[in-house]
Amino acid sequence: MVCNPIVCSPENTVREAIDLMESYGIGSVVVIDNFSRKPVNIITHKDIISAIYHGKLDSPISELIEILEKYELITIHEDEPVIEAIRIFEEKGIEHLPVVNDEGILVGIITGTDILKGLPRFALIDPLTGLENRRVLDYLNQKLAKRRAEGIYVLMIDIDNFKKINDSYGHVFGDKVLKKVADTVVRNVRAYDNVIRYGGEEIVVILHRVSKEEALGIAERIRKSVEKIHFEDKPKMKITVSVGVAPFTGSLLETIEKADKAMYKAKRKGKNRVVVLE
Repeated sequence: MVCNPIVCSPENTVREAIDLMESYGIGSVVVIDNFSRKPVNIITHKDIISAIYHGKLDSPISELIEILEKYELITIHEDEPVIEAIRIFEEKGIEHLPVVNDEGILVGIITGTDILKGLPRFALIDPLTGLENRRVLDYLNQKLAKRRAEGIYVLMIDIDNFKKINDSYGHVFGDKVLKKVADTVVRNVRAYDNVIRYGGEEIVVILHRVSKEEALGIAERIRKSVEKIHFEDKPKMKITVSVGVAPFTGSLLETIEKADKAMYKAKRKGKNRVVVLE
């Protein structure tokens, strides 16, 4: 939970709310009553887009609230367990939840990201590779289901001939290969993309805010970077990956299946290549 969240009043203009979001790098501003200091509404980035559409940037926030018919503010009591916040996020399809005390006074705000960060690190991180694990995937599946399917692509990355590597050099060396590939993937994506160990030698990458061309470019960059991996004690060894690419379809799990099919198509075509499945 973030204590002392940024607030504004119904009389503030929408443009002033935007300035607060930009100044503090936040995704929402809580609207509070001037007299009771209790939260009465919340303005998010999604509402700002609506304000632009309706030409209400310089109008009072109260006007925008009327246009959007945002008459109900969902809050949570500060003593409620985290699981209740998760339930509200999933049930109501929201991403920002004001926290109130016994008097209904605003004491904080919690987001899905806060919940994710608050979980123990070991619960979210694969111990071998340091990548995110499938628990993160479950969280993202719920979060992305609430969004429009634009600008999100999934990569399924599989190390070529990994079983042969394990059989020839042992599982300890196989783990070194997997770790080095994981590090290479992380270095070739953005900080806000998700890199998840999906299972065995498979890595899932969720790219945010990209076009098809950008997604393919990142996939190719990863593939070429993996080709450059070398081990001083095994100079002749060549590591390659096959990469499947698929655009987000509204269900993250279904999109992963499509990326997986594209990856196997890359394998059938000779491995060490990128294939996209529309």
